[in-house]
Amino acid sequence: MHSEPNLNELAVVFGRVRGLLLTEETVQHAVDLLAEAARDLIPGAVGAGVSLIHRGERTSTGATDTLVRRADELQYEFSEGPCLTAWSRSAPVRADDTTAADQLWPRWARAAAAMGVRSCQSVPLIQGSTTIGAMKVYSTRAGAFDEATERALTRFAVPAAALLSHVQTTETPHQIRSELATALQMRDRIGMAKGILMAQLGIDDRSAFRELVSRAEQARRSVADVAVELTGGTARTP
Repeated sequence: MHSEPNLNELAVVFGRVRGLLLTEETVQHAVDLLAEAARDLIPGAVGAGVSLIHRGERTSTGATDTLVRRADELQYEFSEGPCLTAWSRSAPVRADDTTAADQLWPRWARAAAAMGVRSCQSVPLIQGSTTIGAMKVYSTRAGAFDEATERALTRFAVPAAALLSHVQTTETPHQIRSELATALQMRDRIGMAKGILMAQLGIDDRSAFRELVSRAEQARRSVADVAVELTGGTARTP
């Protein structure tokens, strides 16, 4: 279990006053925290990473562990990989099996497979009309991710991109704290909702997540709203 961050402490770290640029350490704290949240959100993920990218170069990167950090480093060494592709295309990218013969990123896939990475889901971090980076989750199992996990990670990337865009500029502590709280609450509500569905339907974690996404699509609502309703909260009006 990972301890929840103290939002008051983060508010102090993330900003002093409007008009002052934030430190490199602050940005690192933000990307590390969001990487942990992504890993905890996505079923099957053994690790996650967040990269801020400008003109093809990383300006900051966060990772949950050494495996993720090395898998990300390999993408920049070879100038290829799902994270860079998601950023350059501004679209989600999934690698289902790094040991498959037909690879979009042959050098990265071979090196990643040798480390034990078998699959990866990466989504862009988009703020306004600009793609500021990418968020990705890794698994040691082939085919660990699917369309449902892709949609969930994409939805999570929206508040993450808003937060990271502010961290790179001059937003106030209150604004940053609000967006971070929203992202963390979404993760926690979805986890609680999955637990409820697992108990009610007698299914596993992955099946519960798919059921949650299916209900959201049928109701034309967000996964977060459906999760809030399942856990006894009040969702937004669609």
